[in-house]
Amino acid sequence: MLRKDTGRLAQNLVRSELLSEPGVMTVSFESSRNRLSIEYDSAVVDDSRLMLIIRRYGVCAEPPPPRRGAALGNG
Repeated sequence: MLRKDTGRLAQNLVRSELLSEPGVMTVSFESSRNRLSIEYDSAVVDDSRLMLIIRRYGVCAEPPPPRRGAALGNG
């Protein structure tokens, strides 16, 4: 989810910058919901690297949904 909606120009800039990162393959926006999807190669981009990339370009990730059948606090 984008931190704020800054319009089409900013989205295109963010997309081009994200695509310049090694391992990032596809970046798409869903303007109606102010969402961003990043498809990446997990062999190149691990979780910590992905979070660094997301923070660098001013986007923030939604927390992952709880695993099915997992109780809160028992992960």
